[in-house]
Amino acid sequence: MSVKSEGYSRIDSLSKSKRAPSEFQEDRRSVYWVDRLPPTPQREGKTTEFVTSSRLEALSQPRRAIYYKGDRPGPIWPVRQSAMQAGCSARLEQLGQPKTLNNQYYFDRTAYMMVTRGAQSAEPSTRLQQLSQPLPRKQVQEYKESEWGQTFPVSDNTKKATASARVEQLAEAKGYNKFFRDEKPIQWNVPVGALKATANLRLQQMSRPRSRTMIKDDFDPYKVSLAARRVHATPRVEELCVPVPRKVRSKKV
Repeated sequence: MSVKSEGYSRIDSLSKSKRAPSEFQEDRRSVYWVDRLPPTPQREGKTTEFVTSSRLEALSQPRRAIYYKGDRPGPIWPVRQSAMQAGCSARLEQLGQPKTLNNQYYFDRTAYMMVTRGAQSAEPSTRLQQLSQPLPRKQVQEYKESEWGQTFPVSDNTKKATASARVEQLAEAKGYNKFFRDEKPIQWNVPVGALKATANLRLQQMSRPRSRTMIKDDFDPYKVSLAARRVHATPRVEELCVPVPRKVRSKKV
């Protein structure tokens, strides 16, 4: 419900934008935005006019490129007529020839090849058949080959040799000590005497838990008894307490 008074309504008042205060200043669009231009030299004498020498003005000029050449306008450029009709010398033609292959060079052989008729009908020689035979087992055991192609045959006397009594004694395995005992098995039989054993009176007395009446609330484990205070050491203990003479040093006065 709108209230009208003299041609002005409440809705019209609320629809208007909020006015900015008089002291409001709008933010700059950039840090380089200036409110006014910087002062320039004037003839009226309002600002100071700086005068530089001719040498300083020459040094302030940008450096000129002497041998600079700009980029080509494109990858295609016109070729001169003289360059099109130019002829090369004999030496240049010789250097322009591709490098030839060696006379003894052979190209890679293909995986597919034709076997000649002579190779198909060839028969191996007697020596080749002899070398292709496997080495007998007896012959392998007779020779000890330390390196490739070096064999050391075993003589017949060595094969028939008999070890002496001392060598046989040294070859025997070392025996166990007479007090050696094997590991005890995890499970063993308990003897009948241990099963029927009865604890003596002293053992039963020590295994009995301490009664409640013997527990003292004011027991001090660090308290030394009177009997322990009055004990005197024996002559042997006093002798052992004396330091070694060679380790005793006399005090320097």
